[in-house]
Amino acid sequence: MSKDLREFLSLAKKAGPEFYVEVKKPLKPELEKDVLQLKLYKERGLSPVIYCPVIKGSKLPLVSNIFGSYELLGLALGLEPKKATKSQIFHDYLKKKNELKPVKKVPASQAPVKEVILKGKDVDLGVLPLIYHAERNSKKYVPIGQMVCRNPDTGVLNVGVYRHEVKGKDKLGAMFVPDHHAAYHARRYAELGKPMEVAIFIGHHPAVALGSLFKGAMDVNELEVAGGLLGESLRVTKAETVDLPVPADAEIVIEGVLDPKKMTTDGPFSEWEGYYGIELKCYVINITCITMRKDAIYHDLAPSQIEHTMAAALNQAAAVYDAVKAVVPTVKDVYLPHSGRSNIVGYVQIAKRVPGESNRAGIAAVNALSCLKIAVVVDEDIDIYNEDEVIWAIATRTTPDRDITILPRVLGDPLSPTSYDELRQKRGVMITKMVIDATKPLETPFPTVVTPPKDLWQSMKLDDYIK
Repeated sequence: MSKDLREFLSLAKKAGPEFYVEVKKPLKPELEKDVLQLKLYKERGLSPVIYCPVIKGSKLPLVSNIFGSYELLGLALGLEPKKATKSQIFHDYLKKKNELKPVKKVPASQAPVKEVILKGKDVDLGVLPLIYHAERNSKKYVPIGQMVCRNPDTGVLNVGVYRHEVKGKDKLGAMFVPDHHAAYHARRYAELGKPMEVAIFIGHHPAVALGSLFKGAMDVNELEVAGGLLGESLRVTKAETVDLPVPADAEIVIEGVLDPKKMTTDGPFSEWEGYYGIELKCYVINITCITMRKDAIYHDLAPSQIEHTMAAALNQAAAVYDAVKAVVPTVKDVYLPHSGRSNIVGYVQIAKRVPGESNRAGIAAVNALSCLKIAVVVDEDIDIYNEDEVIWAIATRTTPDRDITILPRVLGDPLSPTSYDELRQKRGVMITKMVIDATKPLETPFPTVVTPPKDLWQSMKLDDYIK
């Protein structure tokens, strides 16, 4: 049986209440789900999958927070959430993202997503449990739809996650950051004077979404990356009204066409940094068909909450890791903590062997992502997944006038709402980045860290000492 959203939800439920909860009452489509999700995190320290059987106004259930924690990302990769460490999860992702698997084509008769087909006057986004996520958002959004399109020159498929404002029963916005692959394709379609066909699928195994968020070359087919992360070829079937393959085991698919020469605006929108973004330019998708399972589950995501950035945490960290490894082969680990929105701050662990290595590692890290503003480089004895240890390393191993490097005039500033919106609309703005070397110097003696005896530490079992 092929892996899908339902199998993942079953695994999360079996893992226990810290990984899966169900809402007991119908929820209003205005704000209730996102407020509930935030309260679970803020007041109880929980970030589980949230299954909502009833959203008022729709017959379909909704599920959210699938990317709510590193442990859930590990579960998506097939690891046990209570046993795998964050480092093990990250390195498992590093391995699997390169194990591309070709898709497996199946006929429509074998595709659950074809059980219901809505065309023509029957096309209506209102059948979906679409919700308002934040008070100042302009409209309802489809925040975790995975959009398939095709490179008009090479024919290579691209899959990515973009923001889609609901503009009518048969219309969706499509807002692309200028350097995203879909934006390059849209501009090329405009040059060729051709319409751009798209298909947005909603609800699949989260490993497929991790594949859709993969950061790689434009000639990489993310459907094949998804297969590697799934551990099996992704089943696809032909769309109904556009010349594109779509995942056969998805919950919902929205097909349509956009005119790449015409643009409108969307927003404000509750962005990943935790601020409202202003109104921005976007394309419009004219929807030609909606297909779904007869009992489809709508996958939603809470913008500006932990899952918004956690969804791409492994992909972003992997891009930094690969960039650092190219210049410092002894890199051990990379972590982009949620305190930095899994985008703005990065911790890099290296086995320092040569003077200057730590600075090279930090410079490579901040240049790997336009959003990464601060890189902290630490020794291999520092657990980068423990921020107490990272801050301790900065406090005790960094001499600010010697070990902090400022890189002026670098592209993109995620923390300034004005410049971030400018980054989206134009080709970027020039800002400053920072590298903090929190490693011990090799050239001079350094105090010895106080540690417990290794043999006693390993042999001592707390249950033998404490009831």
